[in-house]
Amino acid sequence: MTIQLHNASLSLAFNGINAAGAVEKSVAKLASGKKHLNANADAGGFEQAIRIENEQKLASLAVRNLQNLISYTQMQKGALGQASDILQRMNTLSQLALDVTKTDADRIAYNHEFVELTNELNSIKELKLNDINLFQGDPIYLTINDPQYSAEKANFINILRSQWLKGAEQTVNDRLGLQGTGQINLVIEVSEEEAYPVLISESYDGNNAKLKFFLDTYRQAGFPVSSPSDWAERYNVQAMTRLILRDNLYYDALANGNQNKGVSTEGGGFWFKDGLEEFVHGGDYLIQFSGASNLTDLVNAMGSGDDQSGGIMGRASNYLSVRYLHEELKTAGATEGVKTMLRWMSDQAVAGKTAEQSSIGAALVHFIPAEYTDISTANDEFISDYKANAATELGGKIHVYNADTGAIGGFDAENGAGAVISVADAVPNTGPGYELTDPVKNPTSGFNVLWEGEDNVLAPNDQLLETVEMISVDNLESHNLKTIESANDTLLKIEELIESLSKERASVVANTKRILTQRDNFESTLNAQENALSRIADTDFAEESTTLAKNQIKTQASMAILAQGQESRLSLQKLLAGVKTNGKKPSAPPQAF
Repeated sequence: MTIQLHNASLSLAFNGINAAGAVEKSVAKLASGKKHLNANADAGGFEQAIRIENEQKLASLAVRNLQNLISYTQMQKGALGQASDILQRMNTLSQLALDVTKTDADRIAYNHEFVELTNELNSIKELKLNDINLFQGDPIYLTINDPQYSAEKANFINILRSQWLKGAEQTVNDRLGLQGTGQINLVIEVSEEEAYPVLISESYDGNNAKLKFFLDTYRQAGFPVSSPSDWAERYNVQAMTRLILRDNLYYDALANGNQNKGVSTEGGGFWFKDGLEEFVHGGDYLIQFSGASNLTDLVNAMGSGDDQSGGIMGRASNYLSVRYLHEELKTAGATEGVKTMLRWMSDQAVAGKTAEQSSIGAALVHFIPAEYTDISTANDEFISDYKANAATELGGKIHVYNADTGAIGGFDAENGAGAVISVADAVPNTGPGYELTDPVKNPTSGFNVLWEGEDNVLAPNDQLLETVEMISVDNLESHNLKTIESANDTLLKIEELIESLSKERASVVANTKRILTQRDNFESTLNAQENALSRIADTDFAEESTTLAKNQIKTQASMAILAQGQESRLSLQKLLAGVKTNGKKPSAPPQAF
């Protein structure tokens, strides 16, 4: 039976449908707890809620990291407490050994326990958490040990942070095609002690490297320390080249994959290492100041090629050897010469190839197979070839007194195919990767840079955790309880150790307090964000429940009224069904259209 709907019925049905839709929305909000089910309701509020939620996730991770650091310092605290108990017992034994009524046999008994306690004390020094040392100044944390520094030193550090380091890194990447892989922790230290003529010193311990800059040498050399300096930047590039080569290649087995190459215990191939350091920024200045009268003398100054060069002539010869290699590689089809060779060697190492398969010898066999066939001898064969032919081959290609420095990619090195790389351009100061920026903690992309020996004035946002040392008794020949004399010396030593241990325990307390403060700050921020997010994104349950009930009543009322209207219409049809008109048959029931 079809019902004829009039305007009132249509309006009633429409209101019921709207009320049913509102009921569905209210149920969804109450079920999810969210005020905005999608961005259509409030695009700005929806975006703001997502942003705050992301910030909360990061802050929660930071709190988790700080909790782990708290565990780290708690382990330090427990270990130092155990060490304190051991020292107190060692102190007691030392006192007992001074008793004149005791015999040397008695003292030997005391000394036996003393030695065992010493071993236990030294074992504490090796404790680790997740393979990170609790003591010994683990390099992942900064040491606050020199809060006083001059304005000149601060300016120097700022220029390192804002341009010099990233400029050196970018130069090596542009010229040699290599950059750091993120595996090396690079600790930067700036010293004002006298060290002339040493400008930069380096030390390495596994994946930890330290560069130490000497300001006094900069002053004596006439290099500015508050702005980029053409020559100083070139020395920075040399140091960065060594770092990047170590990070990408088997640096200590470079010649043919063997660490003991000839008399070298550092892998040989120093002709290649030194030569690259000069080729990256141009080594013509070495030839100019070498005092050599001809190229033949310089070529022969290389020596064996596997040991560090002696003086400026040896280094100039190493530079020439890489220039010669560059020409040989391009002739053999390696388009970018040494750059192509370095990338191949690095790719070999990344692919898990051995030191031999990634060595200079392997590269020579790969790129110049017509001349080199044996990886183990190719390095030596190249050196012989260089000494025999380089003076003739390079005679018309080395231009010491023109504007070009001789750097790879430049006018001279590419035989006129590249732009002139002048002294000023040897390390650019403008362009992507070279521009001056605000100082940052880590200006490089390929190294984890740490700044040692400065207080937090230079890096107020850095998380500084003072390193903690574990004391130990290292010399049992001098410090023992075998005699009264040695026991007396040992007692004095133990008292010094107890004093030192007290300072280390104070450092742990300071670290813990600092971490707890940071954690509390993060948790306070999290609470504030939670409240803000709740006001922005969470539904009001009281208000939404009332809205739900109201719309449910509307829906139910609409349905009931429509149902009653349908019943009334059907009753009217039944009533009219038996009515006759003019003696005719009952008319057919009216039809709705």
